[in-house]
Amino acid sequence: MTTDTAPRTRRVALAAASAIAATAALTSTASAATTPWTIVPSANAATDTEFRAVSMVDNTHGFAVGDAAGKAVVETWNGNAWSLMTTPSPDSADFLNGVAAISPTDAWAVGTAFVNNGPQKTLIEHFDGTKWMVVPSPSIGVNSALNAVAARASDDVWAVGQDGVNESKPIIEHWNGTAWTVVQGVPAPNNGIEFLKGVTITPDGTVWAVGTVGRALAPEGFRLTAFIERYTGGTWQSVPVPATNPSFSANLNAVSATSANDVWAVGSTGSQALAEHWNGTAWTIVPTPAVTGKSIVLKGVKAIAPNDAWFVGDQSLATFSARSDGTTTTITPTPSGSQRGDLSGVAAVDHTRYAVGSQTNDATTFRKQTLALIDNAG
Repeated sequence: MTTDTAPRTRRVALAAASAIAATAALTSTASAATTPWTIVPSANAATDTEFRAVSMVDNTHGFAVGDAAGKAVVETWNGNAWSLMTTPSPDSADFLNGVAAISPTDAWAVGTAFVNNGPQKTLIEHFDGTKWMVVPSPSIGVNSALNAVAARASDDVWAVGQDGVNESKPIIEHWNGTAWTVVQGVPAPNNGIEFLKGVTITPDGTVWAVGTVGRALAPEGFRLTAFIERYTGGTWQSVPVPATNPSFSANLNAVSATSANDVWAVGSTGSQALAEHWNGTAWTIVPTPAVTGKSIVLKGVKAIAPNDAWFVGDQSLATFSARSDGTTTTITPTPSGSQRGDLSGVAAVDHTRYAVGSQTNDATTFRKQTLALIDNAG
């Protein structure tokens, strides 16, 4: 089963002026309109918490992952409500960034752990139907993190991320039913950086990974561009991506597929959303709406069919969702009422969609709280 995840977002300290400006409620430009989404209470009542990814087996079994005050958190869906699960938290701080559910008794979650508040290492956990357990995983350097995971079978699971100072090297790992091993991907350019944010598997076993590559500029800095690579057996190969405005950085945060000829990837370029589609031959840019005075970052995508995909993310610190038929992308209003919010992951089963992220209701501390939405409007 191919699942979608969303990438890990780093906490960034807000400047005082930004915090004051953000005190005013920031909501979607379409918040006054009727929304098909309904907020479903999260079981996590703690503050400084967020979901980063969601994966559904069916409409009565699913998992959402993230962190609560710097410790890994997982909730499970039973068809009516989300409930907390007991998860191992082996280090001083750990985060789960991606999740892939193969069945109600076989699910994987990936992220990163900080050893005594020091270097990062990869973190992989597995659910066997009874409990979550940490599974040994390779870390190839001093700052390793996994951002996303996708699974096609119990012996075919892929995870991607990055390692090194300034996230300079990509990581790709594979589970063969016995152990996780590092698989060599497309290396970062000389004196450049490369990190992978999303991964998906098509029914025929083709694996797609997306992210960002940065080439060094003189005298300093990097030019960041969207990056896609593909595995069809043998070795990973980079795949050409459509050109974007070279004046702005471009990145891809998530990818989802229904077939070898239907793959969607989303991210941002400059301050605007970026969506791309693979038709079996080439990647093309999918039109996305620009909202005057607002920046849009797409963080999650769920492919439904060649002419149907759902995007989620944030719009100037407000939750954002949209639906695309490949030609036209339409903003779908999300529930408002929080000071700020974002959506990091989206999943779908039949005609029901699930989105997760975080919201901020406290204008004083701006601490995040987990946010879960459901849309069964068809």
